Amino acid sequence: MKPTTLRSMSATGASGAWSAVLAAVRPEHQAWSAPWSRLPRASTVVPALFGLYGLVVAIATASAVLNGRGGLLGGVAFLYLLPAVLGLAVAPRRPLDGWLAVTCWLVVLRLLVPAAPEQLPVMETWHWLLWLPVLLLAAWAARGRALLGVALISLAALIACAIVDPLAVDAGSWSTALVWLGAPLVLGSALGARQRARSALVDEQERAEEALARQGALAERARIAREMHDVVAHHMSMIAVRAETAPYRLPDVPPPVRTEFAEVATAARRSLAEMQGLLGVLRSEDGADRAPQPGLGDLEELLRSARAAGAPLEWELDLPEAPAALGLSAYRIVQQGLANAAQHAPGAPVEVRVTGEDGVLRIEVVNGPGTAPSAASGGGNGLPGMRERAALHGGTVDAGPLPDGSFRLAAELPVAGR
Repeated sequence: MKPTTLRSMSATGASGAWSAVLAAVRPEHQAWSAPWSRLPRASTVVPALFGLYGLVVAIATASAVLNGRGGLLGGVAFLYLLPAVLGLAVAPRRPLDGWLAVTCWLVVLRLLVPAAPEQLPVMETWHWLLWLPVLLLAAWAARGRALLGVALISLAALIACAIVDPLAVDAGSWSTALVWLGAPLVLGSALGARQRARSALVDEQERAEEALARQGALAERARIAREMHDVVAHHMSMIAVRAETAPYRLPDVPPPVRTEFAEVATAARRSLAEMQGLLGVLRSEDGADRAPQPGLGDLEELLRSARAAGAPLEWELDLPEAPAALGLSAYRIVQQGLANAAQHAPGAPVEVRVTGEDGVLRIEVVNGPGTAPSAASGGGNGLPGMRERAALHGGTVDAGPLPDGSFRLAAELPVAGR
């Protein structure tokens, strides 16, 4: 292998180690999901317990171990240990911050606390009592590069504590120190991985339950649609049959009335066919029907049928190319607008404009004041349904009376995919 390649691999390894260190020492971006977070008042009680534990260790260490070492007074030694106690209290809420504070301060204590007259382990017992809890929590909370950074910095701190005064360190204690260092890191990382796996499993189960609930709702809607079809189809068929047979059952029916009966029968048959097509959409397993649905190209036929039924209707169509779903929504909005005009203002002239420019399909249905009595009671679902259809495409529907007593319905639908 060429020297340049070796230098490149070395630089890459050093860069990865440095990135891991930075991931461990930078402020935490994600909230620490503590295992006790669901317990009542645990966010206050657990840090207090960790802080109390640190105080007990600090008092015992200052009075029984460090008091008198190299002339150091127990009260001063206790003050030296307080930053580590603070790190322990912080660790349950912010494990990486607490671990970093305790780790750095243990190195500083090597400089502040006088060496013992005899050789001691790399880390004394009181060191481990302060360090092990934060090591465990840090390995539990960290993942990926941050976990590698925790291991590297902890190992560097262990080496730093040894080289501050190498003659005072028992060389035979290194193997024990490495075991004590590795055990909480391995255990903490295993517990963290297990907790994250359980959380992911719970999230997946919740998503599966939501999907099942949606599937159940769709099945219920399909069942209701089938029942509605059975009820409405019967009556629509009866209307069509009676309208078709009326000229033969009733004597002396004038030709205009025969024509009216024929148009009523045709409208009933068309409505029945559209309802059967909608039912096919609900019944299909993949949620889509292969049968063609009405679109922008069918608007003129709709308007001609409405005019033939007696509505004084004028229209202006300038239709752009649009997706089938948008065309279906536009068709239904115009259809509902004509139905509202016939219901609330029977006999009033109606003007329909459907134009497309600047990537927006604009629909306008304006009817004048009614000239015949209205049987409408109001409070229907026409306008909410139109707004829902428009919202599916990011559009809007505006409807309201005009000063002269007429009524205006305006919809704007963005034409996607142009």
